[in-house]
Amino acid sequence: MKRIIFLFLGLILSFGISIAQTNPFEKISFIIGDWTGTGSGFGNNKSKIESSFHLVMDGQYLEIKNESKFEPTEKNPDGEHHIDNGFISFDKGSNSIVFRQFNNEGYFNKYVLNDSISDENTLVFETEYIENFVPNGKAKWTIKKINENEIETIFDVSFGKDYTCFGTNKLIRKQ
Repeated sequence: MKRIIFLFLGLILSFGISIAQTNPFEKISFIIGDWTGTGSGFGNNKSKIESSFHLVMDGQYLEIKNESKFEPTEKNPDGEHHIDNGFISFDKGSNSIVFRQFNNEGYFNKYVLNDSISDENTLVFETEYIENFVPNGKAKWTIKKINENEIETIFDVSFGKDYTCFGTNKLIRKQ
């Protein structure tokens, strides 16, 4: 009898959790859409950026695409072209939102949304793992909602010590 009660309670709890977690992307939904804007930093370069955030595969993932074209500088007369693509998913095992990002420079970042410092207007993703980076290096990607049609992204990097801002982007929702 105890076994049946525990099984029943387990089913109720599992069912209750799945009902409560009907949309794991609700807290980050303000970023969904197509964006355009400018960036600064990243070696004092100016850039133009196109970004998109779209639900794919029956809403199981949020696909992210970012493409930045940096203006030429004295040190880099051809400018630079950065592309990163990735997916945000909900990891049921850890009850967390995870962002897996692939960069054309050969880096792979696995970020986890830090719920303790994120809120309805600010999302802070911190790396759990970086492939092809300096030992003990880490990164932080912050998205700030300015209003319904404007966001700011901030990319911070640590080479084993404090974080340093490597760049910011100001983005406007495409109409």
